[in-house]
Amino acid sequence: MLLLIALQGIINNPTSINAQSIQHRINEIIPDLMKEHRVPGMAVAIIDDKRVVLKRGYGYADVSNEVSTTSETGFNIGSVSKLFTAWGIMTLVESGKLNLDKPVEHYLTRWKIPESEFNESKVTVRNLLSHTAGFSVHGYPGFSPDAELPSLEASLNGDNGPVRADEPVELIYEPNTDFKYSGGGYTILQLLIEEVTGLSFEEYMEKAVFAPLSMENTSFNLSTDILRSSAKPYDENEKEIYLERFTAKAAAGLHATVDDLVLFTEAILKEKQVITDESMSFIMTPTKLSKGQFGSGFRIMNMGGFTVSGHTGSNDGWESALLIHQPTNSALIMLTNSSNGKDLMVTILRQWASLILKREKEK
Repeated sequence: MLLLIALQGIINNPTSINAQSIQHRINEIIPDLMKEHRVPGMAVAIIDDKRVVLKRGYGYADVSNEVSTTSETGFNIGSVSKLFTAWGIMTLVESGKLNLDKPVEHYLTRWKIPESEFNESKVTVRNLLSHTAGFSVHGYPGFSPDAELPSLEASLNGDNGPVRADEPVELIYEPNTDFKYSGGGYTILQLLIEEVTGLSFEEYMEKAVFAPLSMENTSFNLSTDILRSSAKPYDENEKEIYLERFTAKAAAGLHATVDDLVLFTEAILKEKQVITDESMSFIMTPTKLSKGQFGSGFRIMNMGGFTVSGHTGSNDGWESALLIHQPTNSALIMLTNSSNGKDLMVTILRQWASLILKREKEK
């Protein structure tokens, strides 16, 4: 009788068994894929219909010391950092400290947009968030732990080490006329947060975003506690490399765990009121200038009818992704401590997407 009741529950609740199928399939393929792509460690979470169905680590966070990866292991998440920066900006918009459409130069005192043939007064918070402000600098290199980090102002002026020396953040086309991905624009947003709050960027993000979501192991500050639980990064040859430091933290410098990224994703899916529904809708809605590929912080990716919102991240020794499928309230979070992680993540993403699509067609 108990078996019949259990079977009846499964028949009447196909979503539950399909969620389990997704969990088992992804969990099953990851170890072999990690070996194939030479990725030492990985942490993964899957949310299905707002419920966490998989959350665990694989392989090693530290190969030489045989430290296993867990859901509590810290990873640099590269450009996934931009999602959080967008949240931080929207808290200031909601409190009236920032206006989305006011010229950014109104708020800046420590650094000014370099003069050019273009109209800097057209640069607003809105087009900085959506990569339509017209700025240069796609992305940033990291610095050695032994190097002295440049100030925000110096970084904006092009002082970013020998790899990117003399690459200042400057206008290269008329604001609000085209889309061009710019990590440099997010560095301006980092400075903007400091200017209007009087706090460091790291302090404000902790206060406004991480603390309210109980993200206790996520930080833009590589403190002793954060480093203690961090994975070691590895290059394409599986050689351990140093953990890069960043001045341009808003664009690429966040350190986080899968546990904490699940909390963030659940806040989006369950509409926890850190930012309003209106703000959430704004930052996730694709813009016309990006041809539907970017919102304001969020990237929108369409894979043959399967559309996800979120972002991917790539720094030396790290590859990451946080992707949300809004129609099914599902999400896939992947963190790796390897420069080889991209192809691995693409394979897992395709498998996850195909499983969800198959389920939706069967309904």
